[in-house]
Amino acid sequence: MATGTRRKTTAKKPAKKAPAKTTTARKPAAKKAAPAAAKKRPSAVKIAVRRPTPAEELAKRIIAAMDDEKTLDVGKFYTEDAVSVEPAGGSLTGLQALRSKLAGWLAGLRSSEWTARHVLVSKSAICIEWEAELVMKDGRQITLKEVAVHELRGEKICSERFYYDPRVLMPPAQPVAPERPRLVPKPAATEDDGPSIDPMDL
Repeated sequence: MATGTRRKTTAKKPAKKAPAKTTTARKPAAKKAAPAAAKKRPSAVKIAVRRPTPAEELAKRIIAAMDDEKTLDVGKFYTEDAVSVEPAGGSLTGLQALRSKLAGWLAGLRSSEWTARHVLVSKSAICIEWEAELVMKDGRQITLKEVAVHELRGEKICSERFYYDPRVLMPPAQPVAPERPRLVPKPAATEDDGPSIDPMDL
C-alpha cells in the first residue's frame, strides 16, 4: 500500500476575536453659552428728574407767600420798576408804590385764606387762578375769585395784571335815613283876624 507523505496538519487556532466595541452614551452637546449681556440682571431704570425752571420756582414761592400776606416782602418778588394793574384802581409803578398798595390792602383786612386753583407757568409768565376767603376789618366775609397774570424778567415780576369783580370788595351802600317831618309853626293871631275862639266854647 503505497503510502503517501503525511501532511502535517496543524490545528488552526481560532482567530482572535476583535475586542467588542464598547459604545458609550453620547453626552448631550453643551448648550451654547448665553451672551454675557443676557446673564446680567437688569439694572434699575434710571428716571431723569427734571429740575424746576426759575419761573416754576417763583410760582411756588408766590403761593407759599400767600399763607401769610403780612410777612410778604415785595422786594423779593418784584423788579425795581415793576408795574401792577388793578381792574378798578389804575396802575402803580415801582417798589415803593407796591409796598404802599400792600399796606393799604392789609389795613382793611382782618384775615385771609388763599387757595391756588390752577397754576400755569411758561418761560416768561405765571398765571394763577385764586379763590380767597376774606374777613374784612368791618366784619364782612367775602369770597373773592381772581386771576393774576405775572410777566417775568429774569427771576422776578416786572409786570402784573389782576382780573376780578371789584364790586365784591366794595362795602354795601349805607341806607339813607328817612327825613324827619318838620313842624311848621302856627302863625300868631293878629287883631285883624278877630277874636280868637276856643273850640271848647262851641
